[in-house]
Amino acid sequence: MPQSTFNMESSNSFIFISLLFLAIICIVYCRKKLSYWSSLGIEQLPSPHWFFGHYKEGILFQASPGWHLGQLYKRAGDAPLVGFYIFHKPCLLIKDPTIIKQIFIKDFNKFPDRHFAGNTQKDSIGLRNLFAVRGKDWKYMKQKMGPVLNKSLRQMLPLMTEAGEPMMRHIDLNMGKELDMQDLVYKSTADLIASVAMGTKIDSFSDPNGELPRRMSEYFYSFERMLALVSVFFMPDAVDSVIGSLLFFKSKFIRKVFWTAMEERERSGEERGDFVDLAKKMQNEPQSPYEFSGDNLIHQAGTFFSGFESSAATAAFTLMQLARNRSIQERARADVQRAVQKHGWTYEAFVDMRYLQQCLQETMRIHPQVSTLDRVGGEDYQIPNTNITIKKGTAVYVSIYGLHEDPQYFEDPGTFDPSRFDQGRGISEAYMPFGAGPRMCLGEFQVHAQVSPA
Repeated sequence: MPQSTFNMESSNSFIFISLLFLAIICIVYCRKKLSYWSSLGIEQLPSPHWFFGHYKEGILFQASPGWHLGQLYKRAGDAPLVGFYIFHKPCLLIKDPTIIKQIFIKDFNKFPDRHFAGNTQKDSIGLRNLFAVRGKDWKYMKQKMGPVLNKSLRQMLPLMTEAGEPMMRHIDLNMGKELDMQDLVYKSTADLIASVAMGTKIDSFSDPNGELPRRMSEYFYSFERMLALVSVFFMPDAVDSVIGSLLFFKSKFIRKVFWTAMEERERSGEERGDFVDLAKKMQNEPQSPYEFSGDNLIHQAGTFFSGFESSAATAAFTLMQLARNRSIQERARADVQRAVQKHGWTYEAFVDMRYLQQCLQETMRIHPQVSTLDRVGGEDYQIPNTNITIKKGTAVYVSIYGLHEDPQYFEDPGTFDPSRFDQGRGISEAYMPFGAGPRMCLGEFQVHAQVSPA
């Protein structure tokens, strides 16, 4: 046999043996990583993918990530909690509302932070505000922002009404024509957010290609944004890596708009009753440890941006459900007319539209806009009345889709039925569209603060 042929065969054999050895190591590694929960005696979902774990469909956008977590909820059967894997990272899915409340409310001090966003929190518009900051900054910010936003709701109502005028003109001009309601609602919400958060009037209907409407559309519709959302909620370690800076929304233009409005407001002394006015006041107040100044003021405007997509989508889904259910639509319309006749177009009228609010509540049950809740343990934690210990740093998830579609908590869960929220009827403890505990959405606190006295 020629020496060259022998050397080639030897080389091929070496490569084959090396690859086989690496494959064996990979299999052993994967089996060990993907049996973490079983090794602790905790039930885990079966058949994880060797690379993606249980989250392949969500990671590859074959399904909405939040909806996919709801499917994992259903696969867990009657288990109150179950282990699963995102890639090889062990995560815990909590299904029992009692355990959820124990972790999110009673033992909040042991789970004070959300898991998503990573540690560096590079997305200044979307993450460095009340929604996502951690530790002492969050506690201080909530104490400051809660009363400020509560007080500002009434004074911002005229701006909200004014921001709706382009939409009303658009509807009048196109009366009798078919309209894309999702597009209509998103444009109207963009006009609203620009006015109340950025101090800037825009008309997304007459000028949809204007720079600010276009930038806001890019913020929510780009593939880059989709990838960023999956990363911050389910792969926050990626946020801390170099790719975090590449994923997140580029806020240069938004900064320019905000600071232009601030400088003009300082120069003119005008007050509109918007967030720019609030920002001016906050930066002049004593503050510690979080300073409401510089870019931190823009971060707070991100609180409104966080509510942009969820508010617009909830409105669009509500309109869809009302279109499908004529009798419910007519009752909602009568409720609006009654409240306006009694109070005029005032804040009190909106608070008094109780049946319309029930429609919104039912929409948020079927179409939750924040479909996933998460926390991360700051220390080892034993779930009360069990022998299960959650290790420090473990990601804990709650699927709102799963809870809201569970027939043990909601009878005939696929049916749109606002009467579930009639006064006097108990609302299931599994209903959590705004989250749970001290870190629940601030909008929920504002609603109850205004409605409860009535």
